[in-house]
Amino acid sequence: MDVYCFDFDGVICDSAPETALAAWNACAALWPADGAPLPEALQQRFCRLRPVLHTGYEAVALMRLIKDGEVDDEAVLSDFAALRDAFIEREGLTPHRLKQLFGDARDKLIEQDRSAWLCWNRFYPGIGDVLSEALRNHEVFIVTTKQERFVALLLEHNRIKLSMERVFGLEQNKTKPEILSELMERPESARAALHFIEDRMGTLRQVAATPELEPVRLYLVDWGYNTAAQREEARASDRITVVSMEDLLGMQGI
Repeated sequence: MDVYCFDFDGVICDSAPETALAAWNACAALWPADGAPLPEALQQRFCRLRPVLHTGYEAVALMRLIKDGEVDDEAVLSDFAALRDAFIEREGLTPHRLKQLFGDARDKLIEQDRSAWLCWNRFYPGIGDVLSEALRNHEVFIVTTKQERFVALLLEHNRIKLSMERVFGLEQNKTKPEILSELMERPESARAALHFIEDRMGTLRQVAATPELEPVRLYLVDWGYNTAAQREEARASDRITVVSMEDLLGMQGI
């Protein structure tokens, strides 16, 4: 029995449309003049740029930057971290404040129309079968930067029965390499292979660069929030395997 660790957004759930709306509403809380409905063209642009985001609060910075027309897509894709940090400093904000605003915006969306919110967060076709098979055959964990209460709602809605003790989200205040290191120390990992399935190449680079995580088997999904160039980079790596949904179903009994 192996241990499978799944990222959530971009691997299990396509949350990009909902993330755009929550970010727009969080911006409206900071800048009330922005309270108009989210324009469809802006939502589509945000979704195209979604691969640059690592954690939810960054969505507020991305939305504000592209809403104001400050930057073009090429600049966002090549140097979003610097743009994000400059934005936060210029506006006198902090990551903690943006996390609160973004979480509050999501809570309000759920309160206003729970059914609509659930529909905006669609599971990728086939991932339900992957998770069900993994749960039957292996130890399964979710390692994500999403807040755990939102993961719980979406797992329940999609009838995935996973104890919340096996979900490690934003509240942990730990990096994914730190969480994976802790999971490797668990008794169930002692004689098992640990598989980490992610859609962000940057995260996989961090794990690959962590010496104690050398035994972890790393996978980049060929869907989610990554680019063609990142998938090519993964294919050239001796640590990372690019996988399709069908590949996951065929792995180790999944």
